[in-house]
Amino acid sequence: MASSEKLLSCVFFSDVLCSFRKSARFYVMDRCPECSHYKRFEQQMDEEERKTMEEFDEIRRTGVHP
Repeated sequence: MASSEKLLSCVFFSDVLCSFRKSARFYVMDRCPECSHYKRFEQQMDEEERKTMEEFDEIRRTGVHP
């Protein structure tokens, strides 16, 4: 990599630099699903969805938002 090239952030985590991104545009590359940062992102999204569904179930069951 030339010294004038700048590393860009991961499309999923702004605090992670990605040596494969060549453009600031948002797009998922073919290699992203194999990356540990992508896998961490998926796990976090799955956990968020699980929590949301639990809240919906609680609202349906009790009629009250937790």
